Amino acid sequence: MQSKFLNLAAVGFGVAAALAFTPAAQAHEYGHHHHHYRAAYNARPLTVTKHHHRYYEAPVAAAAPDPWHGPAPIITGPNYVAATIVSLPFRVANTIFPAYGDPATNPLILVGAPIHVAAQVAEFPFYAVGTVFGAPPPITY
Repeated sequence: MQSKFLNLAAVGFGVAAALAFTPAAQAHEYGHHHHHYRAAYNARPLTVTKHHHRYYEAPVAAAAPDPWHGPAPIITGPNYVAATIVSLPFRVANTIFPAYGDPATNPLILVGAPIHVAAQVAEFPFYAVGTVFGAPPPITY
C-alpha cells in the first residue's frame, strides 16, 4: 500500500508533465503590437495595419545670448583676459600645492586647499560678469 504523500506526488508529477508538454495558448495573438483582429473577416482573422506617424515641427527655442557676436565681446573679451591674469598665480600655486587628496599621504594639501578657496573667491566676479552675457565660465581652476 502506498502512502498518501506518494499518491499526491505522483498526481502532481503527472499534472506537471501534462502542462509541460501541452502547447501554450497564445493569449495575445489578436492584440499583438500592430496586428488587429477584425470580427467581420472570419476568413482572415489577422490583418496587418499600417501605423500613421505624425511628425510635428520642433518648438522654436528662445534665442540664447551670443557672447562672441554683437556688443557682448566688448565685455566678455576683456573679462576673459582679466580672469586669466588673476588666475595665473593661483594656477602656479596649484602645481606646487595640490588642492585635493589625502592630507595623511600629502601634507601639501593643507596649504593647497586654502589657496584653492582663495582662488574661487578672487575669480567669482569674472564668472558672474561672464554669466550675465551668456559666456561659459572663463576659469577651469
